[in-house]
Amino acid sequence: MKGKNWPEVLEYAESIRDGRKIACEELKQAVERFFHDLENPDYWMDSKDPEFCIQIIEKTICHQQGERLDGTPLRGTPFLLEPFHKFIIYNLVGFKLKGTEIVRFHEALIYIPRKNIKTSFAASLAWALSLLYRKSGAKIYIASAALMQSLESFNFLKYNINRMGENIKDGGSIKIIDNNNEHSIESQFGDEEGSFFIRALAANPDAQDSLNCNIAIADEIHAFKVPKQYNLFKEAMKAYTNKLIIGISTAGDNEQLFLGQRLKYCRKVLNGTIKDEQYFIFACCAPEGVK
Repeated sequence: MKGKNWPEVLEYAESIRDGRKIACEELKQAVERFFHDLENPDYWMDSKDPEFCIQIIEKTICHQQGERLDGTPLRGTPFLLEPFHKFIIYNLVGFKLKGTEIVRFHEALIYIPRKNIKTSFAASLAWALSLLYRKSGAKIYIASAALMQSLESFNFLKYNINRMGENIKDGGSIKIIDNNNEHSIESQFGDEEGSFFIRALAANPDAQDSLNCNIAIADEIHAFKVPKQYNLFKEAMKAYTNKLIIGISTAGDNEQLFLGQRLKYCRKVLNGTIKDEQYFIFACCAPEGVK
């Protein structure tokens, strides 16, 4: 492994495996799976793509709001990823099928507590993946149950594009549409380098039956009322080989709704009851019965 961030990712995983870092059962199982996958001859770890994504985020994205613990404003400071962010990225785009450039994971659940840099991470990841897959004509949807939540990610990216001076209105190369009908970010790099398109949407299954994308980030999926809100984006990826849908959430209080059922399934994948080699799971959960 020659990736600059690989030692940090490995140390994070080893600290959980060795018990030096406190972790829930689901996270311990995710780490066990990670080490098992590194030894699995069906896959190989390509550090190039995760390193590209990590460096794109840390070198081009800044915080829009917030403070450090000492009260120092974060706005305008580099968006430096935590070790668990890097662990997630290495898993999502690092593992590939043996002898190919086909990513192993095509679906993911990121389940973490509130105020752990979730929405801005989702936006930053969308930005990095759009550039990673630009030669395939990357098309990415950021969706949530309510448009207002999707716009949190969109406005975060818009802020950073304007800060970099890349808005086409300022002489840059990125076109931003932000009105009542559409919230999108788009850039064309030429015939050889491809393009990307990012759009913020509300997950409305009654109005979205002709979507086409290779990446979808479904934020706050605990608010999804029916599986169709999620499955619509999953269906939109059928034309792509390297595709990925990421469900992100912080909590849920009804295990009968979509997220509750999804979490039950993911726990069975982690404990080996169900085999699903295309599903990546990063879940930080309190033990059952703990409030």
